Amino acid sequence: MANAGDQAWRALVNYMRGTTVVAAIHSVLLGLAMWILGVPLVVPLIVLVFIAAYIPLIGILVVGGLAILIALATKGWVAAVILLAVLLVENQIEGHLLQPLVVGRIIKLHPLAIILVLAVGGVIAGIPGAIIAVPTAAVITYAWPALRGDRPDA
Repeated sequence: MANAGDQAWRALVNYMRGTTVVAAIHSVLLGLAMWILGVPLVVPLIVLVFIAAYIPLIGILVVGGLAILIALATKGWVAAVILLAVLLVENQIEGHLLQPLVVGRIIKLHPLAIILVLAVGGVIAGIPGAIIAVPTAAVITYAWPALRGDRPDA
C-alpha cells in the first residue's frame, strides 16, 4: 500500500510538471500576441493565463475572453479579432497537441489515452470531471502495478 501511495504521488507530481509546461507555453504565446498588439495590462493577463491553464478546456477560454475584451476596449475591434484568432488557434494546438504530447510524455500515458480520458471525464462530470480525469488516470496507471506487487519503475 505504501508503495502504491508513493507511485500515486509521483504520478500527481509528474502531472503538475506537465501542466506547468503547458501553462508556460500558453502564457508566452498569448502574452507575445498581446504585447505585439499593444494590449495594456499584459503582465497581469499573462499571470492569469498561466493560472487558468490549470483548468482544462475552459480556463484559457475565460481568461482569453477577458483579454479579448480588454483589447476591444483599448485597441479596437481589429486587435480583438486578431487576439481571438490567436486564442482559438493556440487553444486548438493545446488541446490536440500540447496536452496529449507534453503531459502524456511526462506522465507516460499515450496521447490518445489523454484525449479519451479528458472526453470521458467531461461527459460524465462536466468541467470538474475534465479537471480530475487525467490526474486520476495517471494515479491509477502508476499505483495499480504497485498494488499488484510489481516492482515500481525507477
